[in-house]
Amino acid sequence: MNIIDGNRLEIIETERAALIDVFRASTSIIIMLHKNAKEIIPLENEKSAFEYFKIHDDYILVGENNGIKINGFDYDNSPYDLLDADLNGKSVIFVSTNGTRVLKKISAKNVYIASFLNADLLVKRLSLDDPLVCANRKDLFSIEDFICASYIKAKKLGIEINYERIKNIILSSKSSLRLRNLGHEKDIEISLSLNKIPILPVFKNGKITKLEV
Repeated sequence: MNIIDGNRLEIIETERAALIDVFRASTSIIIMLHKNAKEIIPLENEKSAFEYFKIHDDYILVGENNGIKINGFDYDNSPYDLLDADLNGKSVIFVSTNGTRVLKKISAKNVYIASFLNADLLVKRLSLDDPLVCANRKDLFSIEDFICASYIKAKKLGIEINYERIKNIILSSKSSLRLRNLGHEKDIEISLSLNKIPILPVFKNGKITKLEV
């Protein structure tokens, strides 16, 4: 169960994998499916999103660029804001600075979306041969992604983890400080809620849907 920096490779070929972007794409995807979104179409940038929207103008636009909501989108990539979104039965076009970009690098039959919200579900689903791909930030290390991957791997190996300890490490990190400075304190709290939403999103054939488990 290798932990991979998704920014360092151009393509990641495997049978299946998990993408981890705790702050905030993975968490937002789980929230959107929890709100009964029909499907999520992940795209790499806002240009691609608006082009796709021209053909599917009944879809909901969700996303950000460098932590800021994209002008003209319906919702930010904010788990807290998305909790109040009306997504029932709707299709979503989704863009994030790091998560959707790295997701497109993974060539696999199934790519699961992982965060702390569904971490133990991934422990059950994945094998020790499946890589854990950390989205990170471009050219920067995101400690929350690495710690989430390490949590899943350790639990898979039968190692008990003191979650409050690792949560406090993340809370004092530069990643958390950045979100606080952007006004997203509540997103931090939701993103670090361990196993609160045991939903398993899977990316397959260009879309993310909820896998029934």
